[in-house]
Amino acid sequence: MRMNATSTLSLWNAPRTGAQRMQTEIAQGTKELATGRYADVGLELGSRTGLALGLRQQKSELQALQDGNAGATLRLSTTQAALQQIQAAADSTLKTLIGVPVADRAAVVKDMAASQLAALTAVLNTAADGQSVFGGTNTGASPMTAYGAGSAAKSAVDAAFTLAGGTSMSAAGMEAFLAEGGPLDTLFGNGAWKANWSKASDTTLDSRISLSETVETSATANAPAIRRLAMAYVVASGLDLSRLPADVQAVATDRVAGLLGEASKGLVSIQANLGRAQARISDANTRLDAQKALLDKQVQAMEGIDTAETKTRIDQLTTQMQISYSLTAQLRQLSLVSYL
Repeated sequence: MRMNATSTLSLWNAPRTGAQRMQTEIAQGTKELATGRYADVGLELGSRTGLALGLRQQKSELQALQDGNAGATLRLSTTQAALQQIQAAADSTLKTLIGVPVADRAAVVKDMAASQLAALTAVLNTAADGQSVFGGTNTGASPMTAYGAGSAAKSAVDAAFTLAGGTSMSAAGMEAFLAEGGPLDTLFGNGAWKANWSKASDTTLDSRISLSETVETSATANAPAIRRLAMAYVVASGLDLSRLPADVQAVATDRVAGLLGEASKGLVSIQANLGRAQARISDANTRLDAQKALLDKQVQAMEGIDTAETKTRIDQLTTQMQISYSLTAQLRQLSLVSYL
């Protein structure tokens, strides 16, 4: 019978080779426990890997929609807060105007209207996440130009007022000057407004909030309600009504009250539209969450591991590693010297 010789080196290396394999398996198992999925999904799923990737891509698309919805929600909430501030100022001015005798209205409301006009300009230049919320699709620039000495808007108003008669204007003349389609109203029409006041776009932003829905998610400083409000403040503060006869002042302040009422009604309508958009985004996010949860279940069914089985396997491998280390230590102690 022939016997093969086994060297001490071979005995030492045998446990070491097994230990390396077990270390690799323990590392893979630990990774699987941490991620909840196979360490090598392609190896485990084979031809079904493409389906799993497709499911993950669908989830990424849904997440991208929700990320976009977060930006739209921020823009809407900022716009709503600004509109509420604008409307509160308009309602306060109207309340003050109608709360004093007709003869005193022009003097009482003048400074208030001037302050409100400056505040309106500032609020309309509000930005959220670096974008102008009242710029329409032109989100990169502040839409409003301040009304004041040297501005194109004030120069146009002063010229029109002077041409219509200025401080010598009669009540009938003032009525014609302020009438719908009249000289001053024309200066707040869409063309003159964009030339002298606003850099905003007429077109508002639309956002895709789900796989099948798109909603309007912004406002524009060019909205008729905004222009009506600016006109009311200009009449109240920019024409120096206190220098005019009482009957002319009455015509002007009545027109201011009417403009403030129209503006307030229009602002309510804008807020209602944006509120509906906010509700639709909230509903869309709820549906997107449900769709993502369903996709997660499908992916988990394909890629998910049995955590209990994996933990048991790691424990067994760890035990084997400890035995291997113990055997290696014992083999290293073997020496012919011990038997001499």
